[in-house]
Amino acid sequence: MNPTPAFRRLSAILPGLVLVLGLAVAIYDPRGMGSFLQNQVFDLYQQILPREAAPAGPHAVYVDIDAETAKRFGAWPWPRKRLAQLVERVREGGATAILIDAALSEPDPTAIRELMQLWAPLPAGGDFAGLAGALQSLPDHDRELAAQLRATQAVVSFVPGKTAFDGQHMPARPASIVPQGGEPRHYMHEYKTWRPTLAPFEVAARGVGASLPGDAATGIRVRDLPLLVNLDGTLYPSNVLETLRVARNGSGYRAIVAAPEYGFSFEMEPGLERVEIGDTPLVAQTTRDGRLRLYFGRDDTRSAVPAWKMLDRSADVPSLEGRIAVIGVSANGVERMFDTPAGTALASGAIAASAIDQIAGGHFLVRPGWAASAEQLTIFLGGIFVILVVRRFRLRWGFTLTLLLIAGSAYGSWWAFETHRWLLDPALGAVTLLLACFTCALMTRLHTEDEIRFVETQFGRRLSSSGLARMKANPRLIRAEGTLRDVSSVVAGLRGFNIIADRYLEDPTAYADILNRFFSPMTKIVQDRNGMVDRGVGDTLFAVWNAPLDVSDHASKGCDAALRMVENLEALNEFLEEDAFRQHLSHVPLSLSIGIDTGTAITGNMGAVQRFDYGVLGEPVSFAAYLQRNARHYGPAIIVGEGTQRSVGGRYALLEIDLVSTPRHPEGRRVYALLGDPIMRANPKFRALQEAHALIFSAYRSQRWAEARAAIAECRKLNGAIPTLYDFYEARIAGYEANPPGPHWNGAFFAGRV
Repeated sequence: MNPTPAFRRLSAILPGLVLVLGLAVAIYDPRGMGSFLQNQVFDLYQQILPREAAPAGPHAVYVDIDAETAKRFGAWPWPRKRLAQLVERVREGGATAILIDAALSEPDPTAIRELMQLWAPLPAGGDFAGLAGALQSLPDHDRELAAQLRATQAVVSFVPGKTAFDGQHMPARPASIVPQGGEPRHYMHEYKTWRPTLAPFEVAARGVGASLPGDAATGIRVRDLPLLVNLDGTLYPSNVLETLRVARNGSGYRAIVAAPEYGFSFEMEPGLERVEIGDTPLVAQTTRDGRLRLYFGRDDTRSAVPAWKMLDRSADVPSLEGRIAVIGVSANGVERMFDTPAGTALASGAIAASAIDQIAGGHFLVRPGWAASAEQLTIFLGGIFVILVVRRFRLRWGFTLTLLLIAGSAYGSWWAFETHRWLLDPALGAVTLLLACFTCALMTRLHTEDEIRFVETQFGRRLSSSGLARMKANPRLIRAEGTLRDVSSVVAGLRGFNIIADRYLEDPTAYADILNRFFSPMTKIVQDRNGMVDRGVGDTLFAVWNAPLDVSDHASKGCDAALRMVENLEALNEFLEEDAFRQHLSHVPLSLSIGIDTGTAITGNMGAVQRFDYGVLGEPVSFAAYLQRNARHYGPAIIVGEGTQRSVGGRYALLEIDLVSTPRHPEGRRVYALLGDPIMRANPKFRALQEAHALIFSAYRSQRWAEARAAIAECRKLNGAIPTLYDFYEARIAGYEANPPGPHWNGAFFAGRV
C-alpha cells in the first residue's frame, strides 16, 4: 500500500524531469534536437501549402549551366569568352539585372598571359620572335567579360566559408549597409574565409554579394539563405539582395535590429528583424541572425532555361523581358544540387532565383518573437495539466487530454501558418506531452500494481469478486490513515460449539472441517450482499458493510445476511447429527448468536507501520460484539442495536427486548430482537406479540413488578413467545425487588464498557 520513499520520490520527479528536459530542448536546442523537429513540421507545411505564383509569373529566371550545356560547350568553369557570350545573350533577352551565382575567382585559362606563362620558356632555336607580339594583339577575354558586365546591370558573387585560390581580398561593397536599432553583427556568424570574385569583375559589376555559403554541402536540405554576411567584421549583402537593389536602382541597405528596451521581453526575441533596400519599397523579413526563411512554391513559381538554349538562340526560350536572370551551375562533372523543403532538388542559382521571387512578391515565413515563449509555456502548463490528470484519472483520460492538447496546438500552428505564414512549432510540445503522459502513466502503473497486490493480499478473501474488482480499479479507496465512516457491523458466533469442540480436540482435521463448514457459507452470504468479512476469531465471524466500498442501504443488507445465516445453519446441524450417529454420540444441535449495530466507526490501518492491516473499529463493532455475546440470555438468534433499527425503519420484524446503558450512553440504547423479514412484520401474530411486549416494558420501567410479571405470563401464551427472554426478565425483576434501582431509574441495564 505504501511504496518506498525512494519510489515515491521517483514517481513524483520523473514526469517533471521529462518536462524540464523538454523545456531545456526548447530553450537551448542541444545538438539541434529541437530545431530538427521544428524543421520537419515547417517543411511539411510548405509541401501542403507552397508559395503561390505571382499573376505575372516569376520575377526571376534561372539560366542553368546544366549537364546538357556542359556536354555541348564544356564543363564549368568556362572560358571568359563563353561566359561573356552567355551574358550578352541574356542582356539581349531584356533582363533587368543579371546575377552570376558563382565566384569568378580564377584567371581565364585561355587568356594570353596565362598561355604565355604556361608555354614559357619557349624552345630554343625556334622562330618565336614575333609570337608574343602576335598573341598580345588577340582579344583579352577577361576585358570582354568585364565590358559586358559594365554594360549590364550585373551582380557578381563571392562564396563565404570557402578558401580563396590566389589571395583573399575584401570584396567590393558598392552599396552601404546602415544598422538601425542595434549592431546586427552581434547576432551573426562571422566568416574568416571567403572566395572572392577577381577584382576587375567586381569593379565592372554594379553589385557584389554573397552566394550560398560554402559550408552548405551538396545534398543537404537548404531552408534559409543569409541576406547579410559578416566577413571578418564587415557586413556584406547577399547576391539576392544585391541583385534586387541593382534591378530596382536602390541606394543601399538598412539593417533593422529589434531589441527589448530593458534587455528582456516575452514578446520580442533580440536580433535582426528585417533588411530594407533604400529608395525602393522592398523589405526582406529575416531571422534573428539575418537569414531569409525560404518559401518555395510549385514548379509554376519557377522559370528555368538551359544555358545552351540561350547560346544557341533557341525559339522556346522563356521571355526575360523585365525579369531578373540568375546564371548558375547545376552540373560540373557531378551533380551540384541541394534538397529543399518543397521536396525538389535545386541548384544554388535556382534557390537564389526563388529567393528573389519570394522577396519581390513579399512572401515571408515569419517566426514571431513571442513564439518561443508561447511554445515553452504550452509545454510547461500542458505538461503539468497532463501529469495531474494522469495521476488522478489514470492513463485513459490523461492520454485523451494529451491528444486534445496536441490536436489543439497542431490546429493553432496550422491556422497561424495558413493565415499569417507564422511558424509556430507544435512538434516538440507534442513529443514532450506524450513522454510526460506515458512516463507518468508508467510510474502510476507501477504504483498501481503495488497497490493491486496489496488489495489482493488484504481483500482477496474478504470481498466478493465484484467488490475486489472495484478495489483493484481504484486502490486509492483504501486510506492508510484512520477515517470516520458509517458502517453496519454483524458479529455471528456459534452457541454450544464448546460442547462439540471437546469431542474433536484429538481430531484437528475434523475440528477444522466443522469450522470450515460454518465459515464458508457464512462468508458467501456476506459477500453476496456486498459485505466485507473483517476477520474470524475462534468460532465467531466479524462482517462489515459500507467499508471499504460504499454500499447503499447497508443496514438492511446486514439484517438480511443475518437472517440467511440462521437459515443456513441447518445444513451444518444435519452434518453434525450424522457424524454423532456414526460415533454413537448424542447429537448437540448448534445455534447462532448474532449481534448487529449501525453507526460511525474508524476505518484504516489497524496493524503496524511495517505490516498494513485494514480494519474497522468503533462503537458499532464493539456493541455488535456485546450483543452477540449476550444474545443467548435474550433467547433469539439475532439481536439488533438501536442504530440499525433506526436505519431499517419498519421493514423488519423487530421486537424491543432491552434498554442497555454504557458509559458513553448513560441514558441507555434500545435493543431489539430480529425475528424475521417484512413478511413476518406484517403478520398479525407478530403485532400482537409486539403490543404485549410494550405492556411488559411499560410496567417494568415503571417498577410495577407485579404488573410486569402478569404481562410476561400473558406473553408466554402468545404464538412466537420467547421463553428464554421471559425467564431472563423474571430473574431481573426478582433482583430489583431485592435491590430496588431507585426512583430515577429509567429501565436501563448498565452493561459497563462494551
